[in-house]
Amino acid sequence: MTRIFIILISFGFLPRAEAQQKESSTRPNIIYILADDLGYGDVSAYNKDSKIPTPNIDRLATRGTKFTNAHSASAVCTPSRYSILTGNYPWRSSLKKGVLWSYDWPLIKKDQLTIGQFLKNNGYSTALIGKWHLGWNWPIKKGEYIDTTQLSPIDEASTLERERKIDFTKPLQGGPLSCGFEYQFGVDIPSLPPFCFIENGKIIGDELTTQKPNHIVGAQGVMQREWTSEKMLPTIIDKADAYIKYQAAENSNKPFFLFLSLSAPHVPISPNLAYQGKSNAGDYGDFVIEMDDYIGRLMNTLDNLNITQNTLIIFTSDNGAAMQAGDFTTRGLEASTYGSLYKLYNHNSSGDWKGIKGNSWEGGHRVPYIASWPSVIPAGKTNINKISLTDLFATCAGILDISLPDSVAVDSYNMFDAYRGKNPRKSIRNEILYSSANGCISIHKGKWKYIDCNDAGGGLKNQYIKNDYVYETAGQLYDMEKDERETTNLFNDYPIIVKQLKHLVEEYKIRGQRK
Repeated sequence: MTRIFIILISFGFLPRAEAQQKESSTRPNIIYILADDLGYGDVSAYNKDSKIPTPNIDRLATRGTKFTNAHSASAVCTPSRYSILTGNYPWRSSLKKGVLWSYDWPLIKKDQLTIGQFLKNNGYSTALIGKWHLGWNWPIKKGEYIDTTQLSPIDEASTLERERKIDFTKPLQGGPLSCGFEYQFGVDIPSLPPFCFIENGKIIGDELTTQKPNHIVGAQGVMQREWTSEKMLPTIIDKADAYIKYQAAENSNKPFFLFLSLSAPHVPISPNLAYQGKSNAGDYGDFVIEMDDYIGRLMNTLDNLNITQNTLIIFTSDNGAAMQAGDFTTRGLEASTYGSLYKLYNHNSSGDWKGIKGNSWEGGHRVPYIASWPSVIPAGKTNINKISLTDLFATCAGILDISLPDSVAVDSYNMFDAYRGKNPRKSIRNEILYSSANGCISIHKGKWKYIDCNDAGGGLKNQYIKNDYVYETAGQLYDMEKDERETTNLFNDYPIIVKQLKHLVEEYKIRGQRK
């Protein structure tokens, strides 16, 4: 019995007795809204020159604190989502670069504690609604074989071959329900098969066909009958709205954690008819406006239920933007080219930052980040603290006054004091790290940013704002106090700084977090 108790404590499975007895007002509802490929410069609260009005996200910022130095742990989505849920930098997983594809197996290990499981263990109702993109245990047909230790090849023929071996009539395992979420609804990957909604691991609808849906290029696969890309986002929002209302009416004795993982504005860029033409930034801008409108709807629901004051809302993005004005199938090659928003509409999703999604430069990973909790977080403030999306785990533990063991969420920092505006000039993090699409790791410590490769770090190339630099140096070094836009590579000028930062990166890889 004693051994079992020790194991439970070591994995954060038991709350402190005093925390368990606190009134529910000290345990806020938590809604984590994760946009997909939304750039720092898309939100008008961050960019006065944005061609996309975002009044509801801006309203959230006026209710809370806007962070201007927040970063995803990766510049692409699968590793970024892994880091949010686990509190670990993405290279600690088996995926060292790139993203998972259709019909890949779970990236999060079976016995790994996630933020969903942690909050569930500490009295929360938990739900993940929206995009998943972290793999499932796909049920394999009798007599068929798939090497689940190997990633799915990234081509249509291989995807269809793997798909042929999967039994879609059986429940999927290894997804959100295996990570501590009591309820799940959403899609796997918006732009890849299977094109269907999944609820609690079960594919909804019996009529599945193999074809290409609208707005999708080169992604034929299993699809629900009459599937359209346009219905993804509003259906996800409907489910989130219903979940919040249910928790307030039927389960009000427990706080809830809703991880709301949006499908927008990632491709397929498919705004509904009512939003088309509403922005000055093409289909992409219209899609962001639609997303913003839905966020306003959820904020109004919280107001109407009278639970806004004790609800922590965090709004952010999984990485930087690809800056496509629209999809190839509906708007042609020019609009779907990376960076076309800048050429066609003079809109820069990265703001003033260099680079786009997938890059080691700031545009790849610096993201909008707003925290609102009216009864606790000061309204209308701006905070310059370095913050990583890995920090959700430790911050939630800090709010609940629970200490995490050293083996859990090793790269997560408690940002609760930053949320509350305590010691605003004191940095909680000494350094912050992030990885690019091809696994290039960067570190920002003090005024220095070191990039452990000599180019963008993989990912996408903006065709209209030059970012295809390849330096002769082995890596890159920037003075972020004097050169936030990363224009001057000082790698050869400060060899001792380069050596120190490169060594620190290697220490992180080997030893874990340095606290």
